[in-house]
Amino acid sequence: MAMKVRASVINAQLNPLARKCHSFRFNFRGPLEERDDAADPVWRHAWGSNTAKQAEVEEVAAASGERKARQLSATVSRTRAICGEVTDAIVDALTRGSPPWRAPWTAGGGTALLPLRACGTPYRGINVVVLWRKAIAKGYSAPFWMTYRQAAARGGQVRKGERGTRVIKVGTVVRESEIPGEEPTTYGYLRSYRVFNLDQIDGLDERFRAPADRSTISGTGVDPALMAWFRRLDVGLETSGAPRAFYDVARDVIHMPPEDFFKDGATYAGVLLHETIHATGAPHRLDRRLSDAFSDTRYAHEELVAELGSAMAGALLGIEPRFEENAAYLKEWIKILKSDHRAILKTASAAQAACDWLMAQAGDLAGSPAGRQPPIEPD
Repeated sequence: MAMKVRASVINAQLNPLARKCHSFRFNFRGPLEERDDAADPVWRHAWGSNTAKQAEVEEVAAASGERKARQLSATVSRTRAICGEVTDAIVDALTRGSPPWRAPWTAGGGTALLPLRACGTPYRGINVVVLWRKAIAKGYSAPFWMTYRQAAARGGQVRKGERGTRVIKVGTVVRESEIPGEEPTTYGYLRSYRVFNLDQIDGLDERFRAPADRSTISGTGVDPALMAWFRRLDVGLETSGAPRAFYDVARDVIHMPPEDFFKDGATYAGVLLHETIHATGAPHRLDRRLSDAFSDTRYAHEELVAELGSAMAGALLGIEPRFEENAAYLKEWIKILKSDHRAILKTASAAQAACDWLMAQAGDLAGSPAGRQPPIEPD
């Protein structure tokens, strides 16, 4: 939901966001000295020729503009602080060699569920990573998370002494330009609020306690449902004796080794899902500039998108993703996140977009666009 802010005067020291400062323009298209019709009788009747009065009005107007500029600056500072907090937590996990999006799969015996809101719909983007990380750290087994008020509204009570987990809401601020014809400038911002896992709450009814569907692809051969799902994506697939799986962006083709190269059907499915996330970045899909010459950093970033995306999509589809144990990737990911406090949010957003594209094109393995976890109540 966009929030409009009219900040007409922004001091240089308070304005890292705007390209330039503009004079305050009230509802009359400009201050007196800037108006072509400053000598117009109507104007002078309204304001008189008293320069002191004019100065007073402009001083009040300037103060109002500066106040809004400070509010905008505070929003940016708060956003940076939230990004920094999330980034520090994930960098710490990576430094210990335990990416938080992998943990639910390794701890869950090859199954994982997306964190769910009180209404039953999944959390998205960076919040998936944040809540997965906290669930593993605290040993929570329930997928549901809700605010204190949401729990109370459903007859629950957060236990005394329990601490909530901060999740993020993304929004935008629109600063309207005072220059005729110039487009408004939109800035993203983050707000945070705290949620509690179901394991921290007493008194909720049994619909939140019902066992979740944790079925996953299994068996020794390639699952026919998986291949039917893949064909709905309109991505090329080829097989040869080469022992490496990869996505060829120039031909829009995924190469897979022969089926007998893989331990079982679940392994094949996990590798194919990873490469399919790469395929979503093709120019005619989500265009993550895969055809550009890759530096080590850009290549590592795309691998991070594929890891996160396959973890999210795998939770919806019942496909256990396959993670590459590569110390060089971990090192590059830490470098990327430390160099830009917004990087993890951008990456999680790209991964979510890839997951959304897959579900929009092919639905779940049964062809349903709703995915595997229907809401338990209206959102």
